[in-house]
Formats: sequence, C-alpha cells, structure tokens
Amino acid sequence: MVQGGTALLRQWLIASYDDLRRRLSRRLGSEDVATEALHEVWLRLDQASVVGAVEQPQSYLYRMALNASADRRRADIRWLSRNQIAAFLRSESDAIDPEHAFSVKSEFVALERALAELPARSRAVFLAALYEELSYREIAKRFGMSVRSVERDMNKAFDHCTKRLGKHKEGRRVAAPAELLEASRSVGRVLDAGDDE
Repeated sequence: MVQGGTALLRQWLIASYDDLRRRLSRRLGSEDVATEALHEVWLRLDQASVVGAVEQPQSYLYRMALNASADRRRADIRWLSRNQIAAFLRSESDAIDPEHAFSVKSEFVALERALAELPARSRAVFLAALYEELSYREIAKRFGMSVRSVERDMNKAFDHCTKRLGKHKEGRRVAAPAELLEASRSVGRVLDAGDDE
C-alpha cells in the first residue's frame, strides 16, 4: 500500500477512534495518554510509507499507538549517569538535607522491594544495565540471550519498578531507579553520620 494505504489507515483511525481510545486507556492507564498516542499515530501516518497490504488495520493502528506511547515514555524519562549523580551530590553543598536523605532512602527501599519481586533474570539484566552500565549487547553475551530479550526484560523491569515506585510523589518526580541506586550510597553515609551525633 502506498498513498492510498495511508489514506485507508486514516479512515480506519477515524472510524475506530473511540474504540481504540477506550482500549488504549485500559492498557495505558490514562485516557489522556491514549489520546496523545492516537494523535501521534495520526502524525506518523503523514510521514509513513507503508509497504504492502495491512490485513488488520485496527490492530496495526493499536500497535502503532502502543509504540508511540512507549517512545513518548522513554523520551520523558531522563536517566543520569553515575558521574552526573556524583557531580550533583558534590555540587554547591556537601550537606544533604536530612529530610531529603530520608526520602531518597525510603524510595531506595521501595526500589529494592520492587526489584525483589522481579524474576531473577529480569532483575539481573536490569541491574547490569543500570548499575554496571553494560550495553544491551554485553548483557546479552553475559546471559546467553538475544539483544531483543534483553530489551524485553528491561522494559518489563522498568515498567514494574515505575508502577511500584509511582510516577509522582507529593507533587514531585520520584527519582529514577538508576538515580536511587547511586544516590543511596551517599544518603546512607549522611544518615550514618547523623546517627553518630
């Protein structure tokens, strides 16, 4: 399908918009996110060059919307490297607010619980990527699996940890798992120092 195919997919999108939005809302947990994903699909259809016939247009559009939502989620999340976290922790003041230290420590405990709930392989893959900063290819080689399996395990682990930690807490963004892993060491030192006083 070339130009006519894109037009046909747009017609399907218009005709099944309400059904797609309802299904996506259930799957993604938010009607707003579902609506944004469908709008992104509309825009992507402008740029798409679909090759061949699409046998199930509604399923194709649903999958496009899920992919658009996943792309958006990944773009919204900012992961900090170890060096960035270390620089932040050293910057301006070496003194960390005890309330903030306690907050990060409790988030880290919640992350540890969430990681403990994961299957062993998913947990190992997740920690190798975030803590050891290994590439997906290196992880695949280490565990004797495909890069695609590493991606799946990472997505599964990330989604699980994100759900368990919650996206927002008291109006602020909860630290990303990688931030918590690294920051917990510094916070632990501050809490331990407070116990000595």
